[in-house]
Amino acid sequence: MSTTATKTDAPATDRQRALFDRLVEERVHPYTPEVIALLRKASGPNMSKAISALLGAPRKPKPVETVTIEPGVYKKNGDIYEIKKSRTGVLRVKRIRVVGSKVQRYASFYRAGQFTPDDKVTLDDATGFGHQYGICCCCFRLLTDAQSVHDGIGPVCKKRYFPAQ
Repeated sequence: MSTTATKTDAPATDRQRALFDRLVEERVHPYTPEVIALLRKASGPNMSKAISALLGAPRKPKPVETVTIEPGVYKKNGDIYEIKKSRTGVLRVKRIRVVGSKVQRYASFYRAGQFTPDDKVTLDDATGFGHQYGICCCCFRLLTDAQSVHDGIGPVCKKRYFPAQ
């Protein structure tokens, strides 16, 4: 009399479980938490089928980041940047350089979303820029009035951008 041994499936490996968990997080799937718990205990071949099904599922949409940055003048890594809205409403970043007594705007590698409100130019930064170049840091106009040259910033810009100070 011969007995045939029943073949049992090997358990899922740790790598399979880790991949399954990652795919459950990043893919759109119909599995409930109970089904996911059962699938985590599945055998190797069954885990492979579940992984294949998840690989065929679409990815979950990425959360939309809201930009809380406002147009204005910012300082990052010692350089001055101007952020303005374009005609289409998109925020554009320009790097500011002073050559002689003229302000030149260059394309920037930074995006508006890479700036934080903490990067906004302070009154000390603006007056330092004005003293160094003789140009208002907010509107980039030549400072001609004696008081403006002394302050390093024009009176209109001082009221507009730094009202509390």
